[in-house]
Amino acid sequence: MHDVVHVKPVCPSPGGTTVRAVRRGMPSFGKGPVPVPPQSGVAPSLVAAAMGLCNAWGPYEQTGVTVGHVIVLAIAPVCLTVAWRWRMARWNVILVCFWLLASAFTEIMADDSVHDAILALSRPFSVLVSFCGAMWALQRTRSVVRAYGVTFVAGLILNVYIFLRSNPSVDSWKYGYGPVVSLAVVLLAFVLLGRQKRSAAVLLVISMALVNLFQGFRSEFLIVCVAGAVTLLAGRRGPRSDWKRVVPVVVGLISLAVVVPNAYGYLASSGRLGIEQQYRWERQSRVDGGVLVGARPEIAASYVIVKESPIVGRGFTPEVSYRTRSEFLGKLQAGDVDFNERRENYYFGKGLYLHSVLFQLWTETGMAVIPGILLPVLFVLLALVAAVREGSRPYALLFAFLCSQLAWDLLFSPWPRLEGLYLGTAAAAAVLYLGSWSRSGPASAA
Repeated sequence: MHDVVHVKPVCPSPGGTTVRAVRRGMPSFGKGPVPVPPQSGVAPSLVAAAMGLCNAWGPYEQTGVTVGHVIVLAIAPVCLTVAWRWRMARWNVILVCFWLLASAFTEIMADDSVHDAILALSRPFSVLVSFCGAMWALQRTRSVVRAYGVTFVAGLILNVYIFLRSNPSVDSWKYGYGPVVSLAVVLLAFVLLGRQKRSAAVLLVISMALVNLFQGFRSEFLIVCVAGAVTLLAGRRGPRSDWKRVVPVVVGLISLAVVVPNAYGYLASSGRLGIEQQYRWERQSRVDGGVLVGARPEIAASYVIVKESPIVGRGFTPEVSYRTRSEFLGKLQAGDVDFNERRENYYFGKGLYLHSVLFQLWTETGMAVIPGILLPVLFVLLALVAAVREGSRPYALLFAFLCSQLAWDLLFSPWPRLEGLYLGTAAAAAVLYLGSWSRSGPASAA
């Protein structure tokens, strides 16, 4: 596609002015929906606030299903109707539903317990319901969107607080407040950028990166740094071609990838960041592949598990043969200088534990998980590219953060408790941003 379309986006700019967009070569997922005036009144704001705040409590803490999802189910026909008007949203709903059905089929074939089956189904369910709920809330009036955004973050923080109270031994920043507080700071910086308060926004992002660094949350430090770098390089500077805006961003990210590890290595190895980070750096820097990849040998070894049942999957708590265990652990031992046999219980003590959302779910559910979990991340990536090309710093910051966070979890983290909420809500925001430019002209949100 190389057509040029001048239209107004669905989502207004954070500062309140409407952005004129020039769209060249972006992938088209079809026309936007027929414009429908947003509903006004107090009721939508109250419903949106309840949806966000009620994410604080949930019956299935491990997979992130919350009372907020129950509220979305109560208005499911409305949410699904609003989402179905967008072609990109339809594809997302269909593929996540396919993931849900495939999970059910695998659980039946694997003869898992009812408890395990519910946990397996909860993951695609939380993504689907979060997506539909956010599609409804983010297309309302500005006051509704504001109420939803504030209570969404508040609900997540309360969720973390309740979780940590019952798990006091858990690292409260890395496995609790870190990702949520980083999201809250990014959203606040998003608003400040929209109001042209760039210095305050930059100070917030830098402060958040440093807090993560000194708390030892290295992945979140890198994620915030990437989001900040994209934002600084994405601003509109004169009548340049949109692709010429992408070049400095790519160069800046490459420079960041070189500078940050070396700077962090110097600080960590010298003990300036504490004994724990000094030990972790010294241990991981000697691993083949470096700190980023070499220190996560599960990624290279996961195919040993996946290849035994790549199509259908093996269930929520699969049994792993001694031969497969030996091959998997052999791959780890070959690339990890800190390998010890006690780690076998870490990976196989309760079924199977792979340190990657993608490979963990692929092993459990089969190949059906791949399109359902990758399409939302692809939407966020396309929204980031669109924001950079249009020179929108607020949206570049938001989608750079979300894309980095989701991509990291996808490859290098076990399923986070709130992953379904993050993935579904981020996908909805990306779909609306991408769908704000329609080949048929202006398309307003419902």
